[in-house]
Amino acid sequence: MYCRVIACDFDGTSATDGHPAPELYAALAAARTQGILTLLATGRVLEDVQRACEGESPFDAVVAENGAVVCLCGVGRIIQLGKPPTEKFLGALRAEGIPFHTGSVIVGTGEQHAKPLLDLIRRIGIDGQLIFNRAALMVLPSGINKATGIRCALAALGRSERNMVAFGDAENDIPMLMSAEVGVAARGSIPSVMASADDRISQPGGAGVALYIRRLLDGGGTLPTPPRRTIALGKSSSGKIAALPTSGVNFVVSGDPRSGKSWIAGLIAEQLLEQNYRICVIDPEGDHAQLGQRPGIVTFGQDLAVPTPHAAAKLIAAEPLSLILGLSSLAPREQVNYVDQLLAALQETRSATGIPHWVLIDEAHYFFYASSPCIKHLESQTGSFGLITYRTSILAAEVFNHISAHIITSTKVEEERYFTTKILQAHGRPDLVAHAALDGIKGSWAGLLQTASPESPWQIFLPADRTTRHAHHARKYADTTLSDDKAFRFVGAGTSMMVRNMLEFRNAIQTAPLASLRHHLAAGDFSRWVGEVIGDQQLAKGLRKLERAAPSGANPDRAEILAHINDHYLIQEE
Repeated sequence: MYCRVIACDFDGTSATDGHPAPELYAALAAARTQGILTLLATGRVLEDVQRACEGESPFDAVVAENGAVVCLCGVGRIIQLGKPPTEKFLGALRAEGIPFHTGSVIVGTGEQHAKPLLDLIRRIGIDGQLIFNRAALMVLPSGINKATGIRCALAALGRSERNMVAFGDAENDIPMLMSAEVGVAARGSIPSVMASADDRISQPGGAGVALYIRRLLDGGGTLPTPPRRTIALGKSSSGKIAALPTSGVNFVVSGDPRSGKSWIAGLIAEQLLEQNYRICVIDPEGDHAQLGQRPGIVTFGQDLAVPTPHAAAKLIAAEPLSLILGLSSLAPREQVNYVDQLLAALQETRSATGIPHWVLIDEAHYFFYASSPCIKHLESQTGSFGLITYRTSILAAEVFNHISAHIITSTKVEEERYFTTKILQAHGRPDLVAHAALDGIKGSWAGLLQTASPESPWQIFLPADRTTRHAHHARKYADTTLSDDKAFRFVGAGTSMMVRNMLEFRNAIQTAPLASLRHHLAAGDFSRWVGEVIGDQQLAKGLRKLERAAPSGANPDRAEILAHINDHYLIQEE
């Protein structure tokens, strides 16, 4: 993960005897010089913290009263997330002889008063919760904790919990540690905090937290992704989960057309969205518009015009949104220029904020071929990339220097099968038989090769269900005959054939010389005839994908063309 936010508990973590550790202040100041935002999260009331932290504060925001009060230090803005306690409740506390103190929202007392306080809450019928902080006890409105307060602060500051490291030691810190990308237990933490945290500090007090932060900064602000942060792709036949980490990995999804690549890409996108990662989907053919049905994601290129690259990057960094950028209205050259500029703009926002966390690029061979200007953007260490392609062999060799996971669907096209076999041979275990591994991928199953995971470098799995169904079309009959003036004529390499329907078209694809297929693919003739004469825009879109690969030097493959036709038309074999 790429850290852009540090959140610290106060008492027991960053302070000793009620005063902040000087070493920690210095470390936090150093973090701010690297663009990392710093938050203080405490159960204390805001005024107490301000008195304890005399002089210049190293915090961009203070989350006080265990999340109920947020102070944005830079602008002096205070946000109150809950209602103050009623006089009826405070009067009842006095009548019961329960000592307490109050803030704007919080009511605090000692843990020994938990039972009479709970009985009082039930008797009066207020919507409140009891939160323990070692020997202290707090009453807050239901649903408010340090995590909700931090979420409010980050929304105002344009940052994400998915780029946050949090430090705590007591019960009330657990929601904050769990919501952070990496939760760290201070030395002396209670057992439940130690069990919940992703990492632990061995040195005591604020000095220990300061040392951890210094090491984080020395490492470029990156930390390993915690094991609890995963994308569950599916299960093997033995029930073992096939999974990827949610950060620190770039992947390629490859396989034949209509073999399930878009399904898996959408599955990954859904799981990232559910875990509050922000994603940007580059969709040159409009295959992922269905994802736009989910909350928190906006689709451009249909009802909404595609924004400029800089406007798109600014939007995803400023608002709690994910984007789908449909580029089908742009010409191929315009798409490459747009993606080049977009990735450059996104890298600026990623370096500053860590957002978007993921960029998913469909039809990746359109943009990452040899000599493409887009390749240089894959060097980013501030976020992850996912590339989806049916033409892995067209990707530039340097692309694979940045890939640590390959997800492979059914691959029968000869040229792609040969290339994928080389990948398995280069990165799989010595005992992995590449051809047998590919043969083991049948039907809807897929393979996962993780080059950075020697424990399980190759798995075959059945992809998990999706919550957003991937759109699919109904197949049509192929024997409707056209007049001669609307027929398609195969030419080139000494051939001349005229076809009047999709059945004849399919048969001609099987017998036409490769030079003729290459000629028509390079000219865009197939998609033009299918779209303008047959009127099948879905098949035309699929054929355009094959045509765009032709200028890059890819050999035409009959099986690819036939797979697209068979997926759209019911054809009776004689």
